[in-house]
Amino acid sequence: MLAKRITPKIVLLGLTLQVGIWLGAQLPILFGGAPPLSYMEDYVQRAASGLAFALALALNVEIATEYRHNFWLRLAWLALGANAGFSVLREMIASPLFSLVQQGYAGSPLQGLHHQIMIASANSFLVLGLLGMWWAYHQVGIGFRIKSRDYAAIAGIFLLTCALLYSRQGMSEAASPYFFSRLLQPLGLMLLSMAAAASVVLYRMAIQMNGGKLAIALRCLTFYTLLRGTLVLLEALLSIGLPGWRQSHGHLYFLDLLCWQAVAWLAALAAAYRADLTVHAHKELERQRAITALPISS
Repeated sequence: MLAKRITPKIVLLGLTLQVGIWLGAQLPILFGGAPPLSYMEDYVQRAASGLAFALALALNVEIATEYRHNFWLRLAWLALGANAGFSVLREMIASPLFSLVQQGYAGSPLQGLHHQIMIASANSFLVLGLLGMWWAYHQVGIGFRIKSRDYAAIAGIFLLTCALLYSRQGMSEAASPYFFSRLLQPLGLMLLSMAAAASVVLYRMAIQMNGGKLAIALRCLTFYTLLRGTLVLLEALLSIGLPGWRQSHGHLYFLDLLCWQAVAWLAALAAAYRADLTVHAHKELERQRAITALPISS
C-alpha cells in the first residue's frame, strides 16, 4: 500500500525541505547578497512542486480504489487525481527545460497557450472533485449549515473574479495572438473561483465533523484551493494597482513566492491524511484479529 510509505510526515518533510532550500537561496538577496542562478532555482522549484503533485496523484488514485461501490466518492478522488496530474504537466511546461528542446519557447505565446490548457483542465477537475465530495457526504446524511460569513466569503470571491473578468487587466494572455489563450485564461479563473467557493462549503463541513483525519484532509484540501485562488487573484489585482510590483516591491514578491512553495504540498498533504485513515483502519483490524486469535485461558 502506497499510503504506508507516503505518510503526512513524509509530505511535511518534503514541504520543509523545499521551503528551506528556497529560503537559503533567497534570503541573501534580501540582505544585499548576490542573486542565485535563476534557472537553477526555477528547476528546483518546478521539480519539487511536480514531485508533490505526483505524490498527490498516486495517493488520490489509490484512495479512489477504496470506493468501488460509491460512485461519487470514487469520482471525486479520481477527479482530484486528474487535477494533480494536469498540475504536474503544468509544472513541466513552465520549466526552463522546454527551452532546450525548442528555442525561444520560454515566455512565448505558445507556452502561454499550453499553460492555460493545463490550468483550465486542472481547475475543471478540481471543481468536479470538490463538488463530487460534497454531494457524496451530503447523500450519506452528513448535514451541515452554511453560515453568513461563508456566504460573504463566496460573494467576495465572485465579486473579485467578475471585476477582473470585466477589466481583463492583470491577465497575462489578454494580448496573446492565440484566441484559445485569451479564452482559456478567464475560463480558468472562473473555474478556480468556483473551486474556492466550493472549498468554503467543504471547510464548513470539516469543522462540523469535530476532528479526525478525514476532517484534517478536507481542511488541507480547502487550504490548497483557497491559497491557490487567493494568490492568483492577488497577483492579478497587484498587476492592475502596482504595475511592475515584482521588480519594485521585492519583499512583497518574496512573500508571494514563499506562499507558492506550499501550494503543491498542501494537495499532497490532503491526500496523505485521507490515505493515512485507511492505514490506521487496517492496523486496527489486524489488532482486533490478533486479539480474537489469542487462546482463552481457563
